Amino acid sequence: MEEMISMAISLHVIFVVIALLIAVLSFFFVRSDKEFRGFSNRVESVSLQYYIMLAALFFTGLVVLGATGFSVSLRVVMMIAAICWIIYSSVRLHKLFKKTKEVDIESQKTFKEYAKKKYIVDIILIAVVGLISYAISL
Repeated sequence: MEEMISMAISLHVIFVVIALLIAVLSFFFVRSDKEFRGFSNRVESVSLQYYIMLAALFFTGLVVLGATGFSVSLRVVMMIAAICWIIYSSVRLHKLFKKTKEVDIESQKTFKEYAKKKYIVDIILIAVVGLISYAISL
């Protein structure tokens, strides 16, 4: 059982690092001022990978939570709050992206501004929760 918990925690940490890297990559894509068609293709492909990593984080978190007997601690509450916020803001970003038109410059600016803020918050949130969780485990 300890081996399964250890492996699930290791996978969870790997997915956290990958999600952080994808969030940083997404932020740099959003910051670029390219034509919207190429930009939208990159955003869609990276967003899909980000959502897959969020799903993997959620799943491995549930596995670890179940393997530890559903013991809830401050770390678990912080991680649940972080993933809920990230999923909520990702849904809002996706809705905003679907409303963005290729010829409407104003909607593109609105999308880019929200996306920049969202990814900055995601990066900070993942880093802070990860560092606090690591500090608590020491």
